Amino acid sequence: MRARFAALAIVSLLAACGEQQNAGGAQGASSALGRCGSDAFAQRMCADPKLGELDQSVRQALVAEAASVSDAGAQLLAQSQSRWLEAQRVACGVIDPDAQLTADQNSCIESKLRERAAEAQTAVQEIGGYVFQRVEMVNAQPVTAQAAADSGLGDAAPAAIVRDIRYPRIDGASTPQAQRFNQLVAQQPQYRLEDQTDEAVSYEIVYAGPALISVRFNVYENTLGAAHPNNSYRAVTVLMSGEGRPIQAGDVFRSGSGWEDFITQRSIAAITRQFREYEFQPPPQDVRESATKPHLWLIGQDGLTILFPPYSFGGPHALGGAEVLIPWSDLRPYLNPAAPAPIRAGA
Repeated sequence: MRARFAALAIVSLLAACGEQQNAGGAQGASSALGRCGSDAFAQRMCADPKLGELDQSVRQALVAEAASVSDAGAQLLAQSQSRWLEAQRVACGVIDPDAQLTADQNSCIESKLRERAAEAQTAVQEIGGYVFQRVEMVNAQPVTAQAAADSGLGDAAPAAIVRDIRYPRIDGASTPQAQRFNQLVAQQPQYRLEDQTDEAVSYEIVYAGPALISVRFNVYENTLGAAHPNNSYRAVTVLMSGEGRPIQAGDVFRSGSGWEDFITQRSIAAITRQFREYEFQPPPQDVRESATKPHLWLIGQDGLTILFPPYSFGGPHALGGAEVLIPWSDLRPYLNPAAPAPIRAGA
């Protein structure tokens, strides 16, 4: 009921272009999601027919999402949207918010708003009895002429260094386990914007249920002037019982069963098939070292997915990463009989 009031409060201000109110809670969130801010950039965007329409689409999607979250969640939606819009202004090269947009800048903002309108519809996900809300840390800083020259890119340098880090939080986390989950999945920047490195983290909730939640994180880093960007991935699987903690090998496999050898051999075979056109044979020790690390395990309904980030299985950067799915039925002889669901689902 409180979430519905939060959404209705947001709706009440959507039509008020430029209207400002001083309020806290849901009302404060509503004000922050008002159609236009007070600065010249926001006013100009609101007045543009195409940009104004796209902006309205974003806000309407956020209003719909706010109906599923608490007052605190609605406030977070508003804050995230404000930070996102400011970052896109900088990323599109609009350094002076009072300046008239060029055609390229206008096109850039339009493209960003179109993408935002689509992704705003998934800012809140209801999965497995939980309400997950996307947390965003989005910032941008202009690339100076000196930084562009130092990187060797010169005029080809991007307009800005961008940070876009996202992770889920359980809205209204009232249990110790839910609170612990929020702590374990929270992501932090690895670079300062001054380090001239773009940084992005996205996520996918692979499984969520009463016993555990398994989340995949995709990580992107690109330093200004570097030969190539770096991509990686990792998993966070949290047991939603007891104190709430990351999953361990003993939670999945029976000690002394030889599971390490089995998943290593399955992974070697799968990776060899995936890269057979390169005639690549992964070193067994490298594969074993990665395959047996729980922070690279995704727990899904169908089986265990082992993530192999670039370089983690002995391959060159050109091969990228790999992932290996092993069905629970194939893992039956090695599984812990007391393993939580969905482990052993098809065993």
